[in-house]
Order: sequence, then C-alpha cells, then structure tokens
Amino acid sequence: MARERAVAATDFAAKSSALNEEFDAALVAVAASAHTLDALYGSVVPESRRAEWKDKRTPRRSAIREGLKLVFATGPRNTPWVDGFNWLFDLRDGAVHHGEKPQETVPQPSLDTHTGPEYVAYSTESADRAVWLMLEVLRWCVDHPKPKTPTTGPQAPSADQWAEGNKPVVTDLESRWASATGPM
Repeated sequence: MARERAVAATDFAAKSSALNEEFDAALVAVAASAHTLDALYGSVVPESRRAEWKDKRTPRRSAIREGLKLVFATGPRNTPWVDGFNWLFDLRDGAVHHGEKPQETVPQPSLDTHTGPEYVAYSTESADRAVWLMLEVLRWCVDHPKPKTPTTGPQAPSADQWAEGNKPVVTDLESRWASATGPM
C-alpha cells in the first residue's frame, strides 16, 4: 500500500513519506523472515551441532542451511536455497550491523526517480522475496522431516514433532500471504 501511495503521490513530501513507510515495512519483513529461519534452526537442530558451528565461526546462514539438512530432507532444495539464504542474510546483516557511509543514489524504477540504495534494497520486492523464501523453507520442512534412522539420531523425532505441530501454522501463514499478495 505504501508503494501504491508513493507511485500516486504528486508532491515530494507525500512520495518521500510513502517511500519511508515502504522501507520500514520491508525492513521488518526481511528481518522477520531471517529471524524465523534462525528460530527454526534453534528449535530443531541439536545444541551440540549449533555449538560446533559457532565455535568454528561458521556464518549463520550456512549453519542454518547445514542444520536444516541434518533434520529435514532438503536434498533438491538445498542448492537453490544457497543463493536465497545468502541474499536474505546479507540484507538482514546490513540492517542489523549497519555501517554508515556515503553512497551514490540509485534508480528507483517504480517511482521513476533516484533514491538511496537502502530504499531499493528494502523495498516491496525485497519484502516479497524474503517472505516467499521463508514460507518456501517452512513448507518444505513441514512436508519433509527426516525419519529416524541410525544416521539422523535424536534430532529426527523433534523434526517429526515440529513438522506435525507446525503444519497448520505454515498453512495459515501461506493463506494469509496469498490473501495479501495472491497465490505463491
């Protein structure tokens, strides 16, 4: 809605105000999506593995993907998730560990103007992409928990329990997303 207001605005103040609203909402969507994946990791990946990756200073995005591979059958999704996780956590890290430095303005295509690069990075498109990735990961995980085998050890039952308990939650999130944006 903020984007629509920015596009429709006829004066600079209204356009700027709407662009700030879009930025704020996108920043929240990006951070919330990354934090959701981090919470999933924390709830199903054994503490010993999380501690191991922390000790090795494994980047969080990589530890999360590797942790999900332990607990869920991520096989065909893992490779495409590499780029998605890198993109999402770069944006999240840029917001959380912001470094102030002057930057050139960049085109804001939907508004036919130039703006600070953060207004393009944290935009409606970024919010959509972040939420879509988070929902895709959650859906895959609720549908593909690894069964308990000698190689998966004790984390598989928690994956099954997590998947069973969170299927309705993920379905509700997908439904809310579809009602706001259209089908995934």
